[in-house]
Amino acid sequence: MEIAVELMTRIGILLVLIAFSHAAALRLRVPDSLVLTAMGVLLGVGYLVLQRVAPDLAGQTIAPFLSPSLPPEAYLWIFLPPVLFQAAMEVDTSELLADIAPILVLAIGAVFTATAFVGGAAYLTSGQSLTVCFLLGAIISTTDPSTVIALFQDGGAPRRLIRLIEGESLFNDAAAIAITTHLIATLGGPAARSLTGSAAGDLLLSLIGAAAFGLLAGSLLAAMVRVLRGPALSEFSLSLALPSLLYPAAEHWLHVSGVVAVVCAGLAAGRQLRARQTPAESVMFRELWCHLAAFSGSAVFLLAALHVPTMLRDFRTADALVLCLVVIAALLSRLGTIGICLPLLSRMGACEPVPRKHRLLIAWGGVRGPVTLTLALCVARNDALPADARHIAAVVATAFVLLNLVCNGLTLRLLMRRLGIQMPADESPDPDKAPAAATLTAPRRP
Repeated sequence: MEIAVELMTRIGILLVLIAFSHAAALRLRVPDSLVLTAMGVLLGVGYLVLQRVAPDLAGQTIAPFLSPSLPPEAYLWIFLPPVLFQAAMEVDTSELLADIAPILVLAIGAVFTATAFVGGAAYLTSGQSLTVCFLLGAIISTTDPSTVIALFQDGGAPRRLIRLIEGESLFNDAAAIAITTHLIATLGGPAARSLTGSAAGDLLLSLIGAAAFGLLAGSLLAAMVRVLRGPALSEFSLSLALPSLLYPAAEHWLHVSGVVAVVCAGLAAGRQLRARQTPAESVMFRELWCHLAAFSGSAVFLLAALHVPTMLRDFRTADALVLCLVVIAALLSRLGTIGICLPLLSRMGACEPVPRKHRLLIAWGGVRGPVTLTLALCVARNDALPADARHIAAVVATAFVLLNLVCNGLTLRLLMRRLGIQMPADESPDPDKAPAAATLTAPRRP
């Protein structure tokens, strides 16, 4: 009984915090991700203060949300699948395929480049091994587009620009999580199961196998909906069950990427379900998923940010130099990847040209978020890793996220205005389109 009461209390408090965070973001006219992060950090600081002056109160109020009884990996397993699935269902697959080359460059190429650049920069100053420095690079290589897409939509950015950011967000988590997992195993974590004998081969096999598994699962969901011909609640319940079952099945049993499996299932299911739904059914279905994804994304953002003050307690003066080089390396790697690869792809005829202003905005819009914080927390709590490795990877990555959110997140709208980027007159926003799940926000009504 006590466990049930504690669980319901935690959920209730979490819902209240999310509600106040979204309301504050709307009134302050800032991205929700910034307010959620600030809320989590303030609560984390409050916990550290209460530990000194009123430890019993700290243990009863904030400590349950920081309890290690729920491992940080659980944040990804519980909250990430519905966010990814909803975002994938909203994607127009024909438009996605038209820009698949630049999206893969952003989602996979930029992750590997950031891992290499950041790892090299950290290696010069941290005194750690190259593997540890690459681990730091892999952790901060994944981007969270919540801040970016929200600002782009409010500012009337061209649809293609938003589509590129959305496409990147669907797949870059898979690459970053896979690289991080392999490096943790190399440093002394649980041995990774190798099927091909090489890290690159295992990653490729994981992505291909997950894509096939996800496409099959998404098509199966659409077929079950057609056979059942049930009410909207039945359809929504089936779709809700799919990512919840698919992610652990892919990761735990098939040893392939759960992220890619869920994304491909969402792409397949979304395309087939839209073809059979009436307009009224489609609006209700998408609204339900939009709000569910908004809650899931907000929850993982808030829970991850709660741990920030605790992890930054160990920030040392020497870490400041590493952080400065890491920030520069991360920006240069993204600018280089986008500035070289996208023009090259357009010259080869692989995609339509991406204007220089758009490339600059995409590069500056590489804002980090809850996945990076969660991966950093996973490393910090992994006792199998050397203490120095845990410190440099977790502490510097956490500080990087905060600095990146404030600097890039708060200046992105200004940069967009300075560049004069806005939606062309011949493009009209789709009033029925729910925001991508990656935005982590429900639609705001005037």
